[in-house]
Amino acid sequence: MDYELLPRAALIRMLQEHDQAMREAGKDGIVLSYTGRTAPWQIIRQVKPKLHKIVKKFSVGDESHQVHNELWDGENLSTMVTLYKHRGQVDLVLTDPPYNTGEDFRYNDKWDKDPNDPDLGQLVPKDDGSRHSKWLKFMTPRIWMMREMLKPSGVMAICIDHRELYRLGMLMDEIFGEGNRLAIINWQKTTPKNQAQHITITTEYVLVYAKAAERATTGHVERSKLANARFSNADNDPLSDWRVGGDPTGKGASPGANYAIQSPFTGEFHDPKERHWANKRAQVKKWVEEWGVEYEDCDIGDDRGKALALKGWSQAKTERARKIILAAAKKAAQARLDKGAWPMLYWGIDGQQKPSKKIYRTLVMQGAVPQSFWLDDEEGPAELDAVSWLRNMSGRSRDGIEELDSIVGKGHGFETVKPLKLIKKIIQIWCPQAGLVLDPFAGSGTTGQAVIELNSETEAARRFILIEQGNTDKGDHYAKTLTADRLKRVLTGQLASGKRNPLPGGFRFIELQREKIDADAVNALAREEMIDLLLTSHWDQADKAKSYLRRLPAGAHRHLFAVNSRNEGFYLIWDDSEQTSVLNRDAYKRIVAEGKAAEVAPKYHVYASIAPYTGSGIEFYKIPDSVLEHIGFNPRSDAYNNETSEEKADA
Repeated sequence: MDYELLPRAALIRMLQEHDQAMREAGKDGIVLSYTGRTAPWQIIRQVKPKLHKIVKKFSVGDESHQVHNELWDGENLSTMVTLYKHRGQVDLVLTDPPYNTGEDFRYNDKWDKDPNDPDLGQLVPKDDGSRHSKWLKFMTPRIWMMREMLKPSGVMAICIDHRELYRLGMLMDEIFGEGNRLAIINWQKTTPKNQAQHITITTEYVLVYAKAAERATTGHVERSKLANARFSNADNDPLSDWRVGGDPTGKGASPGANYAIQSPFTGEFHDPKERHWANKRAQVKKWVEEWGVEYEDCDIGDDRGKALALKGWSQAKTERARKIILAAAKKAAQARLDKGAWPMLYWGIDGQQKPSKKIYRTLVMQGAVPQSFWLDDEEGPAELDAVSWLRNMSGRSRDGIEELDSIVGKGHGFETVKPLKLIKKIIQIWCPQAGLVLDPFAGSGTTGQAVIELNSETEAARRFILIEQGNTDKGDHYAKTLTADRLKRVLTGQLASGKRNPLPGGFRFIELQREKIDADAVNALAREEMIDLLLTSHWDQADKAKSYLRRLPAGAHRHLFAVNSRNEGFYLIWDDSEQTSVLNRDAYKRIVAEGKAAEVAPKYHVYASIAPYTGSGIEFYKIPDSVLEHIGFNPRSDAYNNETSEEKADA
């Protein structure tokens, strides 16, 4: 960035933002520093939206299906900037960036000065001493932009392996905030091998962060067959199937819940050991008396609270008297056992065990709460706070390769592909049924296939935006030859391994014009940045206080951009720096028409540079010079080359 060309106000604001960013980054005492570090927003401001065109040849489905999904062929940072209208609209960013293995990551040194350069650069080898700083310089603005694309309730899940795990974790903490970290998932990508010199690496990671943890929602995953098999109905309970072995005690001792309970079948007293009964004493008494037996409080001399004993036990002084009480209780309890539909607290299926509590399937969530530990179904439920997803729960890398082979055939050149099972599971947990998934490192298109298949399997309506910039060694953009081909085969059922039923859906293939800047989009993006500044700086003259405005979707109106708590509209008259920002009679008519169409109150808060016309209900605000200078928009300094609308669609 050439700082000498920037106006004074823009330089001051950049310094203020830099100082604030350093304070935020260092609030926990740690700042991620590396050679060539630049604030991500300073890089992104230099990235210009590019012209793009829909390529019908590689698009699939009719228009009604194509409109829901997009596959972009282009550099992902430029593409995300070009997708500015989707900013704040994405539910889940799910992506698998280059791991910096020495064979998968390219870096263009020109990006340090001009992030618009379309060249992918040279492969960064393992012995490059600056490989980690190059990787961080590459990832930082992209992760920043991914966060910008998320809704306030959105979540980002990013895959990584051991090579850059620590650096990525620090970078995510810095951009998202440590408090917004939802999970660090460790999934088993392969089975152990004995050839390693030290330790066999069998796992990779998924780091999961929320844009705002308090607004994010973590869903449930479908229960496994084994988990469902644990529910049965031995007593023909009309409520539902239930699971045996529910523990009626809670963790730790509690003086008020430390007492013994006498079994009506055996007469044995059962206490909670070093724990405590989890339910109130009155509730426990009600449950045990549902066995047709009455209970009383009784001191049995066990240094605990008074026990729940069979009624009359405290007055029975002889062995014979106690046998009579127990015999009567056993007869009543056995009759209740034989009748079925046992009470909540029961004494084992045969009545001879310690007290257990029924866990009804109808009272348990239909989905399982996701854990950072995904256990093999055959090994039972996870009891510990573990941090791994075993291969039967997430799939293996080998599964991903085999899935891709079966769809497009061998010879695709990909050596690592994420398994569908892993990607589907993440989508189910963190993307709502009608949500939007963004994958800026789409690769072979696993995320797109996962969305398509989940929509078919669960009757969901999720959408996807995939971005792929990769080239083969021969210069082939495999967004066309591999990613689009894979999605097409999944949708049409024409797999390399054989035909299967087609799936509903479609997608548009959009090609980014790598060296052609979209002047209209640059203007629109500058306008959106101006709106951001106006929203954060607006002062309500009526209330004499800072006012919080609700922003409307980008591009929805020419002038109307927000409403306040009184449903009054806020309007901006600014199209580009070549046109005068003036509130005249014609502009007033447009504003009134927009307000009426949007059903906002007939009071018009208008931002413009000058206002020679003052109509009814107008409150005029002059666009601050500092806002215009901050944008630094000068179309004469950029080599724009707009195309006609006919050129934007490729027949």
